[in-house]
Amino acid sequence: MRLLSATVLLLCFASSLAQAAGNVNVYMAGDSKPKVLTNAARLIDVVGQPRLAQSWWPGAVISERQATALEEQRQQALLGRLSALAAEEEGDDAAAINSMRRQVQALRVTGRQLINLDPDYVRIKTRANPPLEGEYSLWVGPRPATVTVLGLVSQPGKKPFTPGRDVVSYLDEMSLLSGAEKSDAWLIYPNGRTEKVPVAYWNRRHVEPMPGSVIFVGFAPALWGDRYEVLNADILRLLTHRIPEE
Repeated sequence: MRLLSATVLLLCFASSLAQAAGNVNVYMAGDSKPKVLTNAARLIDVVGQPRLAQSWWPGAVISERQATALEEQRQQALLGRLSALAAEEEGDDAAAINSMRRQVQALRVTGRQLINLDPDYVRIKTRANPPLEGEYSLWVGPRPATVTVLGLVSQPGKKPFTPGRDVVSYLDEMSLLSGAEKSDAWLIYPNGRTEKVPVAYWNRRHVEPMPGSVIFVGFAPALWGDRYEVLNADILRLLTHRIPEE
C-alpha cells in the first residue's frame, strides 16, 4: 500500500513538473519560422541549447505571452494619446507629434523579461536561472552592424555602427524637429538598459552606443509641458521592449 502511494505521489509530481515547464518559440536570425522548444524547466534549458552557441547574447530578448499582451495594450494606448495631442496642435508641432506616432506604430513590442541571458552567467548564478512556466518567445542572432536613431529627428532609422562614434556624432547627421529636447537624448542599449546622455554644446558627454542600440530624442517638457515628460517615459519603455530587428 505504501509503495502504491509513493508511486501515485511520484506520478503527480512528474505531472506537476510537466505542467510547470515552459514552452518557448525560438526565433533565430535568418529563419522564417521559430523553433519550438517544449518542457523547458529552467532558463538554462533554453539559452544553453548547443544550436544557440554562436548567438550574440547582449542583444537577445526573451518575453512572456501575458506580458506581451500588456505591452501591446500600452502601445495602442500611447498611439491614441499621440493622435489626440497631434489634433490639438498645428503646423510643425503637429508634424513632429505625427512623426513620433508613426515611429511608435512601427515598433514591434513584446513582454520582454529584463534578465541576463548569457548562458555562462545563467549557469553560475543560481538566481539567474529561474524556473519557466507558461509560453515564451526568444529572439537571438548575430551581433548587429547598426545603431537606430528615433524620435523627433529629421531622419529616423538605422545608421551604420562605427566604433568610437558617440551619441552626438550620430545626431549631428540630422536636424531636430519642432519641440525636440536639445539638451539630452536617451540611449537604449541592446540589453534594455537605458542612459540619459547630455548632448548640448554646454553639457556634452562622450558616450558610445553599442551596436544594436537605439538613440531616442524625445519631447522637451520645458516647451510642451509636464504631460510630455510622462509621454517620453512611456515611449522609452516601449523601446526597451522592442523585438530585435536584426
